[in-house]
Amino acid sequence: MGEVARQESGPEGAHRGALHNVFFRLTDRLFRATIASEVYEAALDAIFETLKCDRASILLFDEAGVMRFVASRGLSEGYRKAVTGHTPWSPGEPQPAPVAVADIDSSNESLEVKAIIRGEGIRALAFVPLLMHGGVVGKFMVYQDAPRVFSQEDLDLARTIAHQVGFCLERDAARVLRSRAEQTNQLLGSIVENSNDAIISKGLDGVIRTWNKGAERLFGYAPDEIIGRSVLTLIPPELHHEEPGIIARISRGERLEHFETVRVRKTGERIHISLTVSPVKDAQGAIAGASKIARDITDRKRADEQRQLLVNELNHRVKNTLATVQSLAMQTLRSTERSADARALLDARLTALARAHDLLTAENWEGARLREVIIRALMAFNSGARVAVSGPSVRLTPKQALSLSIALHELATNAAKYGALSTDAGKVDLTWEVRDDGGGEMLHLVWIESGGPVVSPPERAGFGSRLIERSLAHDLAGEAHIAYRPEGVIATISTPVEAPHVYQWEEQ
Repeated sequence: MGEVARQESGPEGAHRGALHNVFFRLTDRLFRATIASEVYEAALDAIFETLKCDRASILLFDEAGVMRFVASRGLSEGYRKAVTGHTPWSPGEPQPAPVAVADIDSSNESLEVKAIIRGEGIRALAFVPLLMHGGVVGKFMVYQDAPRVFSQEDLDLARTIAHQVGFCLERDAARVLRSRAEQTNQLLGSIVENSNDAIISKGLDGVIRTWNKGAERLFGYAPDEIIGRSVLTLIPPELHHEEPGIIARISRGERLEHFETVRVRKTGERIHISLTVSPVKDAQGAIAGASKIARDITDRKRADEQRQLLVNELNHRVKNTLATVQSLAMQTLRSTERSADARALLDARLTALARAHDLLTAENWEGARLREVIIRALMAFNSGARVAVSGPSVRLTPKQALSLSIALHELATNAAKYGALSTDAGKVDLTWEVRDDGGGEMLHLVWIESGGPVVSPPERAGFGSRLIERSLAHDLAGEAHIAYRPEGVIATISTPVEAPHVYQWEEQ
């Protein structure tokens, strides 16, 4: 027993005790290290204490795979620059053994490398790999200013230090990855939680698992009201057949992009949504559910419907306008013998139609005031004070505005050629009123000519008469008559007032 004690207390025992203390301090310092420089300093101290070297360094591969110095002692800046990138191993090379060079002069290195090393005053050196997960990530170097044969014990000690440092690097890398993952999860969580879109997750059984604020805003359910319930809660009964198909596709790993459908809010209101559905995998990589991103497209759908309605309305109006132009052209050419007269008449009639279109366009084709229609229809005749206009404020539909514009143009044209507006003494009284005739409110408009030449009934009805008494009455769902009295023409027109707006009496 005393002999064993003496052996343990001898030089060899003291050496082992010293090494034990070195590794204890190294382990403790690596455990407490919070930044990379503390790890490197602890490793260099251990290298110097255990291997009794003259100089040492630590190098790691960068992202480009170049071996670079991260710490060193006793090496010049010029030397570090000259040997950066020099390494006997490739990144990730598995389990390489240390490389020891007893004398650089007798090594297999190139003359250039030998010159660089000798120029730094180094004769012996050892390359010790640093490993992470079994692959090379760097090395530490041991240098001697004189030739030295590194023993197996030296290399074993170097490996032990390298193992400790590698373990610390793994721990720090895991810490960094964990921190990044946590930051990423926090960022993703914040994005999901604060997204304007509804983001929902569900299992393959269709049960809702998560529910963000966007979903709460869109559907009206608080998380505790909807999590744990079937996603069918949000789907109209007639669309329940969609869900099995979605689950089947998700189970196959498919992704549904911008699937437009209808869903139901808590209030029962139905909304149009654009839905994107993606598979969600568990830790083993198996598909365990789905994430759904829903965006409210109700306003867009309404806008699309309104746009289609406007297109259909425009198409209808264009067809009606073309039919009117065609009718004007045919009637003008049929009732006019000379082509020059026909052209002038047709131009005038189309101009009257265009003025009415301009007025309706300014009102977004929602209608027009009767007085404005009259002013534009008579604009080409310079009638001035010879046409007295009076009546209440009445708003016409687009169809009424167009039909009355053409009728008034024909009356004014006839008056300018043959009637009251063909002489300086003639005049026209244009009045209207709104009366309830028992079947609803009707607009009654009267055109009375006086002071012009003596009038006699025409031998045959002209285009204007036919237009007013037949076509106009049909288009306006009312009545129209022209009376040819000797003292002047009287035209009466009546049409339903669809949306009467009688504000005040208007006179010119």
